[in-house]
Amino acid sequence: MKILLADNHTLFREGFSRQLQRFESATDLREVTDMNAVTALARANEQFNLMFIDRDILGEQWRDNFKSLKSAFSGARVVMLGESEEQRDILDAFGLGATGYITKLSSDSLIINALRLIMDGNAYVPPAVLKGLAARPPKSGESRILSHVLPDGKNLTYRQSEVLQHLSNGLSNKQIAYEMSVSEATVKLHINALLRHLHVENRTKAVVTAQRLGILEA
Repeated sequence: MKILLADNHTLFREGFSRQLQRFESATDLREVTDMNAVTALARANEQFNLMFIDRDILGEQWRDNFKSLKSAFSGARVVMLGESEEQRDILDAFGLGATGYITKLSSDSLIINALRLIMDGNAYVPPAVLKGLAARPPKSGESRILSHVLPDGKNLTYRQSEVLQHLSNGLSNKQIAYEMSVSEATVKLHINALLRHLHVENRTKAVVTAQRLGILEA
């Protein structure tokens, strides 16, 4: 897999690069430190399978520059790296076509889990964003974020995300039904769907697996 890592923070870039090199599929890793270098690669018609782009190097007009980058490297999945943990910024990145958003303030274990998902071809949404979105019905355009891509390629619906969050808080089926204003039978259906999607046998393992994958905060 041909990968581009574009980041101007030396310590973070070096650490992130080491994490990437742990994956056997990362056979060709290129590193650059600024947008000029990225632009030069585009002019040379270089193409990548996967790109990790630091939001800072995109500048103040990062949204417009991200669109241009996506156009220049049309065959690449692009993951944004950023210090911002603002939900609006992260949702904007996904709205522009990002495959994932990794916050630089994340723990090493969370970054590793994020990379596992991304390197396997899945999307990655920060757990804090999923938790915030699960606390209310989705607004227009947010369904793509809520439909979190799981390892088996199926999507986690808004209701399933909500049930998963309640499970992580230790609520019983009856309590979940009350919180969601649905029947216990409906809650059981959502839990069974979660177990199938996560390939686990019980609700405890569902929570543990979701935390390992970065879908829930540990």
